[in-house]
Amino acid sequence: MTLYRWDCVERKFTPTSVNGDMPPGERVHRRFRVGKGERIRAEVATGELIIRVLEGAWRMQIANDQLTVRHDEAVIIPSGFSHSAEAIEDSFALETVDEREHRSDDSLWAV
Repeated sequence: MTLYRWDCVERKFTPTSVNGDMPPGERVHRRFRVGKGERIRAEVATGELIIRVLEGAWRMQIANDQLTVRHDEAVIIPSGFSHSAEAIEDSFALETVDEREHRSDDSLWAV
């Protein structure tokens, strides 16, 4: 898991073509408005998961670690990791999942 604090990241614009750089897979976006004290039940990430808290703060349990994610911070949760959350403030968050389907022949690239 990786925590990002956007206000600490140097902002710079790098022009690039988006079309050729997007990895394959379906992306699912969900928005969450969660009141203080509400919980988001535990689930296992089915793909790489990015959660960005746009307002408020969440206390997250990821695998066996606890993490507080606050306003304008994001966390990346690898596929297969269990996670849950509790809003410690009224919150609004955006979740993006890359649900790339894993196929058994993905590792046969050299065959």
